[in-house]
Amino acid sequence: MASSLAFGTNLDINTIVTQLMTVEKRPLTLLAAKQSAIDAKISSYGMLKSAFSTLQTAAEGLSKADVFAARKATIADGNVATVAASTTATPGNYSIEVSSLARAQVTASAAFAGGSSATVGSGTLTIELGSYSGGAFTVNPDKTPVTVTIPNTATSLGDVRDAINAANAGVTASLLNDGTGTRLVIASKEGGTANTVRITANDSDGDNTDAAGLSRLTYDASTGGSSNMSEKVTATDALLKVNGIDVVSSTNTLTSTIEGVTLTLKNTNVGSPTTLTVSNDSSGAKAAVDKLVKSYNDAILTIKNQTAYNSTTDKGAALSGESTVLSLRSRLASVVTGEIAPGVSLASIGVSVQKDGSLKVDSDKLATALDNGKAKALFVGSTGVTGLASRIDSMIAAAIDDEGLIGNRLAGMDDAKKAMKVQEERLNTRMDLIEARYRRQFSALDSMISSMNQTSAYLTKQLASLSSS
Repeated sequence: MASSLAFGTNLDINTIVTQLMTVEKRPLTLLAAKQSAIDAKISSYGMLKSAFSTLQTAAEGLSKADVFAARKATIADGNVATVAASTTATPGNYSIEVSSLARAQVTASAAFAGGSSATVGSGTLTIELGSYSGGAFTVNPDKTPVTVTIPNTATSLGDVRDAINAANAGVTASLLNDGTGTRLVIASKEGGTANTVRITANDSDGDNTDAAGLSRLTYDASTGGSSNMSEKVTATDALLKVNGIDVVSSTNTLTSTIEGVTLTLKNTNVGSPTTLTVSNDSSGAKAAVDKLVKSYNDAILTIKNQTAYNSTTDKGAALSGESTVLSLRSRLASVVTGEIAPGVSLASIGVSVQKDGSLKVDSDKLATALDNGKAKALFVGSTGVTGLASRIDSMIAAAIDDEGLIGNRLAGMDDAKKAMKVQEERLNTRMDLIEARYRRQFSALDSMISSMNQTSAYLTKQLASLSSS
């Protein structure tokens, strides 16, 4: 049934007004299309910006000399030691022969009945680290003696253990039950003969030489010393020969014996020296170059996809014809494929430009360039010559920063969208007024037609009445 705002007519005002407003709203439709096109461009610029940012990160990864100075260390017999090298290591071979490993001293008390609750006593324990030689104890100059206070309110074996551990005296205290009772076990945190212990007591009972109270925890292996604890593991130094040179270490992890090499001893190999080899490690730099090439190719492909033209649909991609994008591609290609100095370019290290503008790596040529330093010279540069990595970084920063080409273009489109939003609001207000006017006009027309119909019916009736008279 037709919809009307009045009775007595067949005038479908809603349909008429809707059709008229469709025509009136054409400016809004065109405006929406423009807004949609801008949104598409903003989205495409976002993808382009992301691709450029990834390329920038890849370039930054090649800007540091350390990338090209990586070293790797290997050892022929992995049962003897594990090895690692830093950039300061010098390539070469080293003969390694280990005669002993470093061990930390362990001492133990006599067995106490009653476990950790056994009463020991109160007073103080002084713990010193050093070495015993010729019947004398020499304090390690790098270790400060520590005095541990045992108050008369905490005199149990467990309390003594906790107090020693809390004192950070260079030892670790623990309790061990061997079946005959519980022993206090004290182990040096560091190995080597320079980290053995001397423990003296100042017992609250005043007698520091008996086998009662805290005196039960004394250990002094020097001539005339008093020991009520016994040594269970003797401290030893790591002894080895490196290229025939004797090396002594209090630890099994040697970080300064061979510059830039960390050598962690595992076993002895007396009479069967093994070889440690330090060599250049170009795998990280190779991966970084591959990442740069891939990121560049991805950026070029993104530009291509966002500026493509489809002849079948006769329609271009969102950034088709955008001069900003064409300028960016030109600048990028110029920076990446150009020379930073005569004969120093990507082509000189085995990275060539393909017909489609993408880059391709010749792995053999690149490996040679990484070994002979040409790759480092290209990406890092030299005195007075800015490296390619920094040039790419700077070029992209100038493109994607807020004040760069993409940043300015995005800002311009954002301003355009704001202006369109204002225009849209004005057009909607105008459309509301036009629609209201149409409805008033057609409502008036409807009323007029209805009135005319009524008049016509009345006149017809009157005429009919006169005719019959």
